[in-house]
Amino acid sequence: MALSIEDHLAIQQLVARYSHAIDSGDGRGWAETFVEDGVLDAGLLQLEGRDALRSFADSFPSSVRAPRHIATNLVIEGDGDTAQLRAYVQLYVLAGDPPRQEISASGTYTDTLVKQDGQWRFVRRTFVNDSEAAGARV
Repeated sequence: MALSIEDHLAIQQLVARYSHAIDSGDGRGWAETFVEDGVLDAGLLQLEGRDALRSFADSFPSSVRAPRHIATNLVIEGDGDTAQLRAYVQLYVLAGDPPRQEISASGTYTDTLVKQDGQWRFVRRTFVNDSEAAGARV
């Protein structure tokens, strides 16, 4: 059975909650966008399980100024209680003097999701930085 419109909207909201939580330092909220043993694979950064995810997210906003994750061009495909998501992402941070928003990183997300107890969550979220992807093609 194909995903319903409600599933598509719920997955879009999951992506928005993920971004708001990591940018505000809501480690618990961010970790809860993943299943209990969920994985964030961001190249050198590998996090597995809600405890590791929460710890990372709690301190993330203090590592950069005014972070803003912007996910766009979401492609959601799935069947029943599983889905795949592809998206572009840019991370803006406040930099310089006078301060201004700059893109700190850009890349792609490739995700596996599952619906558990009526809630969509990330099983695995893989981020590939555009600069790393370009280096791999050279």
